[in-house]
Amino acid sequence: MTKRRDVFIFVSEPGKAEQAQDYLGEFLRSLDGHPGYLGGSVLKECAGELLPGTLVLLLDFESTEAARALWPKIENTVNPLYPDDKTDKSPDQGAAFFNGTGGASPLTFSRGDGLLARMLHIHAAAVDEFAAA
Repeated sequence: MTKRRDVFIFVSEPGKAEQAQDYLGEFLRSLDGHPGYLGGSVLKECAGELLPGTLVLLLDFESTEAARALWPKIENTVNPLYPDDKTDKSPDQGAAFFNGTGGASPLTFSRGDGLLARMLHIHAAAVDEFAAA
């Protein structure tokens, strides 16, 4: 069985970074008990290289199947992974990282009850791992 990690990169609404950070931590804890969920992390960008308020959510699962089993359980709830407005099919807004439009063209804070703009998401299977001695 191959472990899976899902990576979601968000930008918090200006002035709400700490609230968004706490919200993501609570979301991680709310998933406890889901079969195959191994836990996760909330990371805060700290080098000033990305938009202010950039946060990363990592979710670890024992397999892709375990991860896929979670999505139907949460897709119709308010959470950071799906838009608050379930009819919203707009793409992630990651281009703002690369083309400088994060300030000139305001982001849409449409996740987590309006706290977050989802920039990018990656679903990745572990193909090599190393633990330092």
